[in-house]
Amino acid sequence: MDILGEILKQVLEGAAQQQQQQQRQPQPQQRPPQAPPQGMPSAKDLGDILTQIFGGGEAQKLPDVVRQFEEKGMRDQVDSWVRTGPNKPVDRKQIEDAFGQRELEGMARSRGIDRDQLAEVLARYIPKIIDELTPAGQLPARR
Repeated sequence: MDILGEILKQVLEGAAQQQQQQQRQPQPQQRPPQAPPQGMPSAKDLGDILTQIFGGGEAQKLPDVVRQFEEKGMRDQVDSWVRTGPNKPVDRKQIEDAFGQRELEGMARSRGIDRDQLAEVLARYIPKIIDELTPAGQLPARR
């Protein structure tokens, strides 16, 4: 079963719907539709990167990802993602601290995307994904 794939699909579909709704809202000044910013990850790139981070469809690296955030002083945030209830935000700098600038640069460069934009996108989605991967409010037992 590809747990991470299903969660990624839900998260990315929700983001696409939210973007479509924002585009449909009347604008005070009608501007031509803008293309996504250059260097932004595509849905496929983002899915591939998140699969790499979490260790495939079974999200085998989830405990390691959680530990990375905890070791960088973000225990409070990551606890809010694992437990039930609202998720505390994380910013681009915290993502860089958790994963390392060199690793983020490598992921971004191999896909032709901007490292800073990748960090922004990961900051938006990682809390949601960890929340979805831990519906019972705790990390799954290691196999």
